[in-house]
Amino acid sequence: MAIATTVGNTFGVAFIGLVISAVIYGLTLLQTFHYYKRYPHDPRQLKWIVGILTFADTMHLALSTAAIYWYLVSNFGNFPNLGLTHWTMNIQNQFNGIVTAGVQLFFARRIYHLSKNKYILIILVTLTSVYFFFGIYFTVHAFQHKAFADYVEIIWVPAGGIGSAAVVDVIIASSMVYFLRKSRTGFAKTDTLISTLVMYSINTGLLSSILATLSAILYAAMPNNLIWLCFFWMGGKIYVNSFLAMLNSRESLRLMASQANSYHLSDIRNGSKHVTRGQAASMVEEVYKYPDELPPE
Repeated sequence: MAIATTVGNTFGVAFIGLVISAVIYGLTLLQTFHYYKRYPHDPRQLKWIVGILTFADTMHLALSTAAIYWYLVSNFGNFPNLGLTHWTMNIQNQFNGIVTAGVQLFFARRIYHLSKNKYILIILVTLTSVYFFFGIYFTVHAFQHKAFADYVEIIWVPAGGIGSAAVVDVIIASSMVYFLRKSRTGFAKTDTLISTLVMYSINTGLLSSILATLSAILYAAMPNNLIWLCFFWMGGKIYVNSFLAMLNSRESLRLMASQANSYHLSDIRNGSKHVTRGQAASMVEEVYKYPDELPPE
């Protein structure tokens, strides 16, 4: 049985998503402030990435707010206009896409530097590109047809694009966990640090992938309402916030790594390799380095 389209399950639920997104955005601004204050000597490229992602996130919230205001305030009681796609609603999607794709490509590059596996990189870049360009197609379609009812014609576009983003999240989180677990040594201090990073990778990837999966499934199942949009908006905010939280955690991670490294460096056998406590600590710290900080190969 199809669910009837109402103001509640369209712009009402979108408004709820907007409020939650605004709260997360406040945390993003705080994270951005702390980043520029704590890491003034980071590579210029990384500072630009942070600035661009924060700007894109800001534009997304501004456009989303303007869209909801247009529907619920400017057109209060004007039900015919509620079925039209306002330009702010169309464009906000692209800024969310910039945030998601930017964060995913950053981690894809990070995974490549750790694994040296070009196939993983190709898969991640391909799926991220699918998400981003499907988003562009969706936006162009919205401008051309100008009615929410026409979204039904292209269910596969947002569902496939957002689904691709969910798969990327799972691959990134799984890869991070795999490479971190490989660096276990059996020493409590180092393994505690590794376990912390493993849990962080799982939680971050799990949350973003759940939100992306929910968005894709809800859109495919109920394209006539905007319940999916609530999770889609929150997902974009989670991406940039978790990215900044990761960058801001480097100082404490380096401290933990240096403490682990200060102990006696006793070799232990790990399969056919010898891993020292100091080597493992350095490996863990390297996970969250910007690629340009790494020594040349």
